[in-house]
Amino acid sequence: MMESLIEAVKGKEKKDIYVIGKGSTIDDFDLEAIRDGIIINTNDSELLLAGDICVFHHGWVLDVLEERGPKASVYVSDRKIAGVESKISATYIPNTPDNADFLLSRFYSDEIYLESSVLISALKIANVLAKELDEYKNVYLLGFDFTVKTGFTDQMPIHMNESEEEYVEKTLKSQEHLLEMLLYEPERLNIKIKHVGSRPYSSFSVDAFKKIAGMDKEVSRERHVKNNNGKYKVKVVAEITTNHFGDRERLRSMIVESKRAGADYIKLQKRDVETFYTEEKLSSEYRSPFGSTFRDYRQGIELSYEDFVFVDELCDELGIGWFASVLDYPSYQFMKQFDPDIIKLPSTISEHKAFLEAVASDFKKDVVISTGYTDSGYEKFLLDKFKDVRKIYLLQCTSAYPAENEATQIGVVRHYYNLSREYHNVIPGFSSHDIGSLCSMMAIASGAEMIEKHVKFGDVSWSHFDEVAVDLVNGDYARIVEDIRIAERIVGSEVKEVHSSEHHKYWVAK
Repeated sequence: MMESLIEAVKGKEKKDIYVIGKGSTIDDFDLEAIRDGIIINTNDSELLLAGDICVFHHGWVLDVLEERGPKASVYVSDRKIAGVESKISATYIPNTPDNADFLLSRFYSDEIYLESSVLISALKIANVLAKELDEYKNVYLLGFDFTVKTGFTDQMPIHMNESEEEYVEKTLKSQEHLLEMLLYEPERLNIKIKHVGSRPYSSFSVDAFKKIAGMDKEVSRERHVKNNNGKYKVKVVAEITTNHFGDRERLRSMIVESKRAGADYIKLQKRDVETFYTEEKLSSEYRSPFGSTFRDYRQGIELSYEDFVFVDELCDELGIGWFASVLDYPSYQFMKQFDPDIIKLPSTISEHKAFLEAVASDFKKDVVISTGYTDSGYEKFLLDKFKDVRKIYLLQCTSAYPAENEATQIGVVRHYYNLSREYHNVIPGFSSHDIGSLCSMMAIASGAEMIEKHVKFGDVSWSHFDEVAVDLVNGDYARIVEDIRIAERIVGSEVKEVHSSEHHKYWVAK
């Protein structure tokens, strides 16, 4: 069995795995872009992209193979297939309550079974293959929409009539439930399952994945990036926080797209999960692709030392700055390994005065501090404790997600601007939790020299601060950056000069 699988993917051993379904979203992809990967077809999806391995049970797939001819390198099925040289026979397990109870034990066994959910069988093969190759592999699920309501691919016939729709809908929902069961046990897998779509557990939206896979033709032609190059004074920060979901590939894409949009910095986040939260909180139930507890979730989205090394090297290569919010003293000590020029102390820890004082006494470079959910007393504390740092970026912030325009208090930015005349290390700024760019533009008119805004990569529902995060994929963030630059050009200099476009209508006679 294993020899047949290994032979089928010969020359692709280091490649990612793609499982192909037939939901309507599959038509959004240029599948030629992933042909070099390991392709696992489900049922007759080889008509969309002929793969290396095909998994099926239904008899009508035999009719398709007979009519069109087999295209995959090896087939996994319980059926007899004419004209196929390489085949792995598997026992079919029908969908019954008793069988469902043992699905996970079958999945982690050494034998390959054909489940009623062909997707689960495909994932089993991917898991076995990854283990045999001694590779922890990404497995992308394309075209698995789990509903008949959005239809199926237009590129091939679908073997279903209207009377079957309700039955198929229930079957698809059952398959989705089985997938979620696997997603809740990531520590047992040799693969990292990445669903592409708009489900709550999706790793990528369709548009986001198209950018990563090079399927976005417009973007692939536009390889230039926008650069500040000292032209602008205002520093624009793309606040990624944890919207990379602990996925280095997503993180890379977010950094590249932030640079392309014109940001000067990307910002990440670091916290010591085990000490920042109570044990009760960490042990509480929390369903995510990382496991079933809040601890699983928080640990899953934290970046490692190696991840930050990757960020440091990539940002240096791209010519974009980076810094991180540190939410506790162990995280501050961790970040010092990278000799940062800037760190951020977010609104989240404004009441952690001992930690803030410890940082103020030790760190003398640039500090960014958001002032959400604080009053003038916090301002006095900061001006006193951080008086010896090189720069202190005071970012007016309203800790609401989203914040209404009327709640953003842009007048506070003007206040911080006035403070900067007295405290020469103070730099006024704005951390935007509002929708759109209007308040950011007004902040610049009020003197802001740093604008920070949350970003996400595709419209994925469990993004951090999803309502306020701006999509890097569809161009929304690039448009906001452009609005910020327009505002900066409009504000211009405080020095009154005669502009080149001015002229007098009436001159004084000499």
